[in-house]
Amino acid sequence: MTIRQSIEKLLTRGSAPEDPDALVEIALVPIASGPMTVASLCEDGFAATGAESFNIVTDVLSDYRILVPRRQATDAFARLQDLL
Repeated sequence: MTIRQSIEKLLTRGSAPEDPDALVEIALVPIASGPMTVASLCEDGFAATGAESFNIVTDVLSDYRILVPRRQATDAFARLQDLL
């Protein structure tokens, strides 16, 4: 095995394992409905959080990011479709 092959093998060992507790964004909703949507997800048992999103083009707070742990993302997204 050459040095080049050794380095290539070292660099292509695969991606790092995903952290199931890392927060992922499942939706970007209007700021008026964001807190109510997060509260509804929390009532359903999801560990949802929200963050205001500042739009630099219009220079206003216009959106709300909804975040959940990666392990709950699929179920929370499905529930979110029912809410919206």
